[in-house]
Amino acid sequence: MFKFSSTFLLHFIQKRFLNTVSTSTLPLASVSTIQFLTNSCGLSSGSPISRGRKLQFDEENLQQYGAVIGFFKSHGFEDSQIAKLVSRKPSILHSTVSTNLKPKFEFLQEIGIVGPLLTKLILSNYMILFRSLDSQLKPTFRLIKEMLGSDKKVTAAICRTSWLLTSNSNGTVRSNIDVLVSEGVPSTNIAQIIALNPRSVMRKVDRMIRAVKTVKELGVEPKDGMFVYAVSVAVSMSDSTWKKKINVMKSLGWSENEIFTAFKRFPRFLTCSEEKMRDIADFCLNTAKLDPGTLISYPQFFNYSVHKRLQPRHIPGQCESRNQICSIGLESCRKVVLSSIQMKAVS
Repeated sequence: MFKFSSTFLLHFIQKRFLNTVSTSTLPLASVSTIQFLTNSCGLSSGSPISRGRKLQFDEENLQQYGAVIGFFKSHGFEDSQIAKLVSRKPSILHSTVSTNLKPKFEFLQEIGIVGPLLTKLILSNYMILFRSLDSQLKPTFRLIKEMLGSDKKVTAAICRTSWLLTSNSNGTVRSNIDVLVSEGVPSTNIAQIIALNPRSVMRKVDRMIRAVKTVKELGVEPKDGMFVYAVSVAVSMSDSTWKKKINVMKSLGWSENEIFTAFKRFPRFLTCSEEKMRDIADFCLNTAKLDPGTLISYPQFFNYSVHKRLQPRHIPGQCESRNQICSIGLESCRKVVLSSIQMKAVS
C-alpha cells in the first residue's frame, strides 16, 4: 500500500499552480485540495478549479485520502488518471478502501475485468464505485448472465457499455427484458442484442414499449431475427428524431413504404446523420446513376463512407483488386456489400 506523509500531501509546488492562479481568489479549502491533488497525483494547473472546491477537504483525513490514491496506484492507475478521476468526483477520496473500493475491485477482477480493462472501465463510469455491490452490481451482473450465459460474454457487454452495470438501479434493464420476453422474442435474440448493443435495454421502459409497437406495426414479427435489431434502432431515437429521419428520406423522393421496406432489411440505415443520408443518396443516384430500387434493396450502402468505400469502387484503378477495373453499376454496387465481411445489423 502506498503511504503519504502529511508533510508531503500538504506540500505544494507553487510554480505549477500558484504562479498562474491568485490564491486570494480561492477559498483556503480549495487551495489545500489543489495542493493535495497536485502533489499526490499530478493534477495539472489547467484542471477545473470549480470541481476542486466540491471536496470538503479535511486535513485530519489526509492519511485516508492517501490510502485511496495509493489503492488506485496499486491497481495500475497512472497519476494523470487518478487526477482525472478525483477532478470528476472529488468525494471519491472519502471512500473506505477496505469496505468499499477493495471488494468492488475484487468483484470486477473475478468476472474477468483486469489490468487496462479495469482502469478503462472505472474511468468511463466511476459511479460503479458509488453503487452497492450486493444490492446493485452483483444482481445486475447475474441478470445479464442469465441472458448471455457466461462471465466472458457479460464482461464483453460491460466493457462495450460501462453504464450497463449501474443502469439497473430502478429495474430498467429487467423491465426492458421483460417487455421483449412478453412479446415472444426468443431469449437467444434478446441475448444477441444485449451483447452487441447493451444500450438498447438501458432506455426508459415506456420508450421500449413504443419502439416494440412501432416495429410490430411495420410488419416485423417478434420471432424474426431482425426484430431486436429494428427495436434497437427505434428505441435509440425519440419520436421527433424518428420523424425527422423519415422526413429526410421523403425529401429524397422515397415513399413511406420504400423507407420501411429498407428499414426492415437493414434497420441501422436510419441511424445515419441527415447529412450522410443526403450524401449517400446523391452519390448513388446522381454520380453512380443507380436505380432507386438498388438503394431500397441494399440499404447497407448507407452504412458506408462515400469517400472511403464507395468512390474507390467507382473510380477506375482505385479498387481493392489490383487488376480490377471498376465501372460502377448495379452489379459492382452489389459487390460493395456482398464482398465485404458480412454486415451486422447493429455493431
